[in-house]
Amino acid sequence: MQTVKVRQQGGAMIVTIPRDVAAGLGWAVGTEVAIERSGEKLSFKSTKRQARGSLTVAELLGQIDVEEIAALNEGSKGFAEAKPVGREVW
Repeated sequence: MQTVKVRQQGGAMIVTIPRDVAAGLGWAVGTEVAIERSGEKLSFKSTKRQARGSLTVAELLGQIDVEEIAALNEGSKGFAEAKPVGREVW
């Protein structure tokens, strides 16, 4: 169990969720979380579960490095025209 402190930011009280805990739950910045109180306990539950590592197509496309793709394309030029050197079949 990890321990964190409650702090104040403006008129709100803030509890920091450690990054490894959030990542293990599949949470990221902007994840909508429902809070439930039971006596002195608080429960946090995302309103929409997103599996760890699960990204939308738009998020995946946003991570494309154009220079890296250009270098990959340049490095693989002529690959399809290469002559087999073993038992591979094109």
